[in-house]
Amino acid sequence: MDRVLVATDFSPRSDRALRRASLIAHKTGASLTLVHVVDSDQPDRLIEADRAAASAVLDEIVRTLRAEDRLEADWLVKVDDVHSGILAAGDDISADLITIGSHRSRLRDVFVGTIAERVVRQSTRPLLVAIEIPSAHHRKTLLALDFDDASKSAGRNALAMGIFDHTHVVIMHAFDALGEGMLRRALESSEVIEDYVQMEGDGAADRLRALASELGLPPTSHSVVAVQGTPARTILESAQQAGSDLIVLGTNQRKGFERALVGSVTADVIRDARRDVLIIPVNETD
Repeated sequence: MDRVLVATDFSPRSDRALRRASLIAHKTGASLTLVHVVDSDQPDRLIEADRAAASAVLDEIVRTLRAEDRLEADWLVKVDDVHSGILAAGDDISADLITIGSHRSRLRDVFVGTIAERVVRQSTRPLLVAIEIPSAHHRKTLLALDFDDASKSAGRNALAMGIFDHTHVVIMHAFDALGEGMLRRALESSEVIEDYVQMEGDGAADRLRALASELGLPPTSHSVVAVQGTPARTILESAQQAGSDLIVLGTNQRKGFERALVGSVTADVIRDARRDVLIIPVNETD
């Protein structure tokens, strides 16, 4: 990983993103670029005043990062819609990762229909939503996978980014025992139903182990778990049970967020997460 973009509006939630990005930069040797977006929908004199004020603050932050943290860092100011400015900045520097912050008490309002939602929905670059207050490197990662090409590409891309280095990885899949309802309607015994669900879970776990091998995860560095339930709730519960401090999700750029953002798995996970979430968009050409 060479370049990390940090979006900041100088709020406490943006400070979380900066602190997390700094830890990542120390770990990977990446350089940091801070971007602040000045709202373009205001008079020119206010734009210039905001630009000057933001430039002064960014310059001070970057000087501190260089002197105190020994990090390579620079900054830029964009005049645009906030989400468009962030995405444009990512393209300008060819960012390997974009980090943004999120405020717990207003996460639902921020995510649905506004800045974070638009960045996630439109970004072709990996995006880390920094939810926890960073105190150390991520130690335990939950990688939520399906068995489609998008999930496989997300796993490979995360490996290439070094996200899993020095962390324990739990690979999980939320499977659906489709025949369970039919068995219940047929008044089958609880033992028969439990055996069926267990068989489905074992099959999913076998496929996950094969996928972990295909992705190249060393068998000593990960656990594999298949959990029955709705995907978003199961992902969040699995992360809590595993003590994971990072959730990694892949989303198909054309089939995922554009089709149904509100209620989609990724949106639901970010909305209710109490730990950092890394979203890796996968284009159909990947």
